Amino acid sequence: MLRSSGLPNDCVVLSDTTLEITPGVTIQLDALVLTPAVILIFETKQIAGRLRFVQNPAQLEKVEDGKIILSMDCPAAQFEDQRASLETWLRMRGFSVPIGGSVVFTTNPIIETIPKGLPVIKLRELRGFIAKSLQFIPVMSLQEVEILANTIRSSLSPYIPYPLFRKYGIDPERVDWGPRCDCGYLLDKISEMTWSCRPCGLRIKDPYIKTLMTWFLLRSNTITVKQFCIIFQCSRRTGVRVLNRLPLTRKGNARSTYYEIDYRQLDLFER
Repeated sequence: MLRSSGLPNDCVVLSDTTLEITPGVTIQLDALVLTPAVILIFETKQIAGRLRFVQNPAQLEKVEDGKIILSMDCPAAQFEDQRASLETWLRMRGFSVPIGGSVVFTTNPIIETIPKGLPVIKLRELRGFIAKSLQFIPVMSLQEVEILANTIRSSLSPYIPYPLFRKYGIDPERVDWGPRCDCGYLLDKISEMTWSCRPCGLRIKDPYIKTLMTWFLLRSNTITVKQFCIIFQCSRRTGVRVLNRLPLTRKGNARSTYYEIDYRQLDLFER
């Protein structure tokens, strides 16, 4: 996409770049373009239909027949966070380079309004955007660009796309997180260890791991005891007992205790 959009051959293009800003805090960049004059971040979004940007709070809404059918995190706000984080990362390593870029909608959606100054373009505008961005005065030599590229490559962290709802801007509050049968229906609780599916007539023992995996992969890398108890309609004692036997890291104190999954060790959780 980028090479066919007018980028000179001396530019370095890095895809799916994940960098650790501080211990445990990372940023993931869909596309990063290094040039002597500027660094460009491109965050691609594949969202079709009619879209509307709103502010206070910043959100992106998908609209059909005048009704809001989906509210998502504002991709422009996400982009600005990425730009600030990358600026911090570069400064900590002695690089001072202007950072530009944009959110790029690749599916040609109908966008009702784009507030002035918002870093948002459609795919057909990419070539002109790149051409304009490359008019800045160079601040690095080609050798320095390659040094920066190698610094980034040597610092890459494993790309972890979870939780998926955050990545795609889906509101988790719209989902019922209770245990479900493979048929998709919510289970009825019979006892702490036995649940049943009314449509299938099946009895299912210990739905905890499967349900928690869904939570961690889609919603969050952490869960509190209170959240666990709401999901499984159980006592705090049961929640603590179940969570303590799983390969999770316990953090916090007393009522503020929560449990965190390490996505790099998903295989341990699934055993």
